[in-house]
Amino acid sequence: MISKKHIINALVFFIILILLFFREYLYTYRMMLTNFVPYELYQNQVLFFSTFNDEYKMTLPAAVRLIPIFFYFIIYKTVPCFKLTNISGDISDDYVCATHAVALGNYILLILILVIFLYYQIIIQGKSKQEGYLSIFLCYAILKYLDHFAIDRFVVLYLILILFFLNNFKVSVLLVICSFMVSEKIFFITGILFFLRFFSQKNKKNYLIFFLSSLIAFVFYFGLIQMGKYYFEFFEFDFNYKQMFRMFYDKSAISGSLLPLLISLSPYIFWNKEINENYKKQRIEFIIPLALVFFGFLGGVENTARYVTHSFPIWLPILTSRINQLLKFN
Repeated sequence: MISKKHIINALVFFIILILLFFREYLYTYRMMLTNFVPYELYQNQVLFFSTFNDEYKMTLPAAVRLIPIFFYFIIYKTVPCFKLTNISGDISDDYVCATHAVALGNYILLILILVIFLYYQIIIQGKSKQEGYLSIFLCYAILKYLDHFAIDRFVVLYLILILFFLNNFKVSVLLVICSFMVSEKIFFITGILFFLRFFSQKNKKNYLIFFLSSLIAFVFYFGLIQMGKYYFEFFEFDFNYKQMFRMFYDKSAISGSLLPLLISLSPYIFWNKEINENYKKQRIEFIIPLALVFFGFLGGVENTARYVTHSFPIWLPILTSRINQLLKFN
């Protein structure tokens, strides 16, 4: 149960982390404006919804990830624009301010993920504070595999919220259904998760409804994409399964795909009796990070780490418990 004390402590912890990670926000903001690395320019879609100028249009499916985009849009419209020094004068003020909104949004999302994941472990999963703090240390390390210029962090936070409110049936169902406006990865993950838990866990009726909610989100997503085709172009995916074999011999692909995949599978590989008592019949859920490799066929082997990392709210608590056993914190 969430108490007043939990809320106050979470707020204090949030403020502390905001101060500690402020420079990361500045680095992110500067890297985005200088195009330090390639990334999806969601600030353009923010500007499109602000001006309806076609030059800012993104392609599908990114263009209809509506909830994250409107999260950045609200920041763009309400938060004063902070401008950096030593930035090219060729960049328009509107673009700078939209980029600031996305950078600031990702900064806030990072802190929210760390705080909410900590209390998910302590309140929902009943773990000790020591193990909870170990989990956010690992969480921050795992988050480095995600893109922190786009919507990856929003997707992960949304998945954590679904798991956090899993015992609140109405809230969790609503979150799952609305996931079609966030990212296709969410209902893909929840669809597999709830399908597996329908066969392996109690409360089969609830898990069946959660699974059906994921299917409803898929149907709505398909309709949203079809409607979006009237306004946006579709990004052509190159389904190249051969490139995925690079993860076994190419150095960059090994570090960017095979290693993160092994990390995500490690809780299930090093399963033991104590883990089995705390996570009964969940070992089969190794299928989830493995299934996310499928997105690597579409987005490139270099992005496999990102796709697999989206599922960490499911397997990182197990990995934390296993590491906690090895370190014998308790």
